[in-house]
Amino acid sequence: MHKEVPGFVANRLQAAFFRECVHLVAEGVVTERELDELVTSSIGPRWAVAGPFQSFHLGGGSGGFAHFLSHLAPAMEQSWKFLGSPTFDEATVKLLSEQAEAYLGDRPIEELATQRDQAQIALMRALGELPPAPTR
Repeated sequence: MHKEVPGFVANRLQAAFFRECVHLVAEGVVTERELDELVTSSIGPRWAVAGPFQSFHLGGGSGGFAHFLSHLAPAMEQSWKFLGSPTFDEATVKLLSEQAEAYLGDRPIEELATQRDQAQIALMRALGELPPAPTR
């Protein structure tokens, strides 16, 4: 937004997050279904109302982000060593495709998209980002 980099900022963040998702599924740590449930019930709602920096600022308690950085960031930095660098090799593609089919394949794409869109609109309304739904 202030400096030219390859790719849109949101897409870069999504790619980095998805890379770790693929790694965790490929390593058998979680299934796709479990990972989606974890995200939608934990980090998703949190990030819908406070992005990463605000969340970690709050995580720093009364000392804010500075306290987070001095107290918790070193351990977080150590955990970065264990983040994955998966590839979409044949075995990974097969595993991801099989899990996606077992998890989502029996529901039409249109149904899943409608459900997602309705939930996102409801969330945006709850956050005051959209006007209330018209009454009938």
